[in-house]
Amino acid sequence: MDKRTLGKTFHAPNGKTYRPSMFLTVTCDSYGPTHRLPYRVPGRGLVPCGCGVHHSADSPVLSTPLDPKTYDYRRAALDALHFAKGVDRFIQNLRRCAGYKAQYFAVVEPQKRLAPHLHAAVRGTIPREVVRKVLEATYHQVWWPSHETVLYGLHAGRELPVWDEPSGRFLDPATGVLLPTWDEALDDLAADDAAEPAHVVRFGAQLDYKGIVADDDTGNRSKVGKAIGYLTKYLGKAIAETYGDDPDELHPAQLDHMIRLHDQVKVLPCSPTCANWLLYGVTPKDADGNVTPGACDAKAHDRQHLGVGGRRVLVSRQWTGKTLTDHRADRAEVIRQTLAAAGVQMEDQNALSVTQNTSDDEQPRFVWTPVRPGDEDVPTHKEVMAYAITKRIRWRTEYEQAKQRARDGTSPPGDTHSATDQATATSAA
Repeated sequence: MDKRTLGKTFHAPNGKTYRPSMFLTVTCDSYGPTHRLPYRVPGRGLVPCGCGVHHSADSPVLSTPLDPKTYDYRRAALDALHFAKGVDRFIQNLRRCAGYKAQYFAVVEPQKRLAPHLHAAVRGTIPREVVRKVLEATYHQVWWPSHETVLYGLHAGRELPVWDEPSGRFLDPATGVLLPTWDEALDDLAADDAAEPAHVVRFGAQLDYKGIVADDDTGNRSKVGKAIGYLTKYLGKAIAETYGDDPDELHPAQLDHMIRLHDQVKVLPCSPTCANWLLYGVTPKDADGNVTPGACDAKAHDRQHLGVGGRRVLVSRQWTGKTLTDHRADRAEVIRQTLAAAGVQMEDQNALSVTQNTSDDEQPRFVWTPVRPGDEDVPTHKEVMAYAITKRIRWRTEYEQAKQRARDGTSPPGDTHSATDQATATSAA
């Protein structure tokens, strides 16, 4: 694989150089038929929804299941819980086929059916058919102990496992049999030649592929703006807010769909350490007596997240082409300019650096002297912490005030002052 992170460059007859990119939308698989808008078929006219109704574009039942009893909520919940792993595998396969380290900026957003889907801006262009074949061939296997059926708790009508202090293990309260540990359960899985993965994540057949070229052309600028809009549209919303902010105003079909999906999400395990494993007769990884069976505190189980508990924004490491040091320097420069515009001189940010031996004026950064018990000029730990906290608060206050002046368009103070106030530092200590 080529180490480059940018796509191919194309030269137009007019002398312009282009390096186009892609905007991809990837969805989950189907879990059952849902209510949809009518569509026109030549020779047949307008075909209604599967329920026989010609829904309008603002119908609240759109994308809810036609038959909730046959809709595969369990698979939908598992796909949501493991969606990020599927995305990782898709990007990995795409890079292998493209032959270079394609960089991406992606956002995980909810569809109206409450399933996650991915919008991704990808640097470079890969043929549409190649992307489609990669998507069709991509899958992620979850090799976890079986969690097909709940064995304990209210769903199973059996008491929850209890912690046995002498053995340091969870056991069945009725039989006293110790539950297998996480490692034991994995060993049993590995020893079974007929074992199958607990779940397989696959993507749906739907793929939206758009080429993007950033130049002065009005049409191209519109495409870029639309792509950015897709990437930022839902960042401030939870998955459950797809239907609206107020649950009391939801249509019965929407509310029922959300409740059924959440019923699966809240009992399925989200990770090897998830407390929900005890509902299936398996001790979570690294569990102790403080674990409450079926009470995992991961946000993936919340009704607001519906399985998507991880990061909503996925950015490849080399998306910007800069190192972490470069990013830190950029942020420091932005702050420095903001403070300077407000008449504040930014102090040396490397004052306590252990890697830079000299300050900006080439003077020794530290002077080492022995500290002996009883030295009165040595600050206590509390004094040092108070000074550091006060300094951070002062920095934040000055920066916020500088930004406010920039927004208001007010003039900076008459004389430039340093962000280091010795009087404040002394009083803090």
